Amino acid sequence: MTQVTIAQLYPVELGVTGDRGNVRAIERRFAARGVETSTVLVAPGEELPTDLDVLVIGNAPLSALRGVHADLVGRKERIAAFVADGGVLFSVGGSAELLGQGLDAPEGEKLAGIGVLPYRVARVSDRRVGYTIVDTPDGPVVGFEDHASEWTLADAGAAYGTVRDGHGSYVRGEGRGEFVRVGNAFASNVQGPVLPLNPALTDVLVDAAAARRGLTLAPATHSDLDEYAEAARTKILMRPTRDKGFKTIKV
Repeated sequence: MTQVTIAQLYPVELGVTGDRGNVRAIERRFAARGVETSTVLVAPGEELPTDLDVLVIGNAPLSALRGVHADLVGRKERIAAFVADGGVLFSVGGSAELLGQGLDAPEGEKLAGIGVLPYRVARVSDRRVGYTIVDTPDGPVVGFEDHASEWTLADAGAAYGTVRDGHGSYVRGEGRGEFVRVGNAFASNVQGPVLPLNPALTDVLVDAAAARRGLTLAPATHSDLDEYAEAARTKILMRPTRDKGFKTIKV
C-alpha cells in the first residue's frame, strides 16, 4: 500500500473539541480507498514531517492560542509553502483564527496571524452555539458551532459555504457564510468533530491529497461508519430551520 503522511499540530494544546476525530476520519477514509497512512503528532518545538500530505490543526480557548502563538509564527514560512504547493490543511476553531491576518481579542489585545488565509478575526460578545448546516460546492456539511468570533474576508472568492441553518463565521452576500477554502486549505468553526459526520467532505481532502501525490484511489467502500454518519446527518438535516435572527448567548 502507498503511504501518505498526516500531521496533527499541537494535539494537546489545540485539541479540545474532538479534533483527533478529524484525524481518524481522514485515516479511515484513506484506508477505505486503499491507501495506508502514517500520523505524526507534532508538539511545540517539534518539526513537521518533510513528506507531509495532510496537516490538521484543532480548536482551543484563547489562553491556549496565546501559548502556541510564538511557535506557530515561527512555522509561518513552512505552512505557507505547504499550502502554496497544494498541501491539504484542515483547521477548526481557534487555530483557524491564527491562520488568518490577525485576531482582535477582547480588551484591545491583538494577536498577529500567520497570513496563510485571507481573513481577520474579531472576538465578539455574542457566542454562537448550536447545530449548523452549510451548503458547499461539495454538498451540505453538518455539525455543531460554539464560538464567539466574526471573520472579515479579504477575498470573497475564498468563501466556501453558505449557511442554511445556524450562525456561521462571516457575512456572505445577504446571508452568512462558513468555511474558507484557498487551494486545498480549509478553515471553519464547525465542530462535532466535523469530518466523521461528513464523509463527502473528508473525501474532498483525501482526493486532493491523492491528486497532489499522483495516487490512484480505489472506489470507497461503504462501512458501518458511513451508516453512523448518515444517521446523525439525517437527524440534523431534518431539524426545522431556525429564524435567521441568530439566537446567541451573551458572554
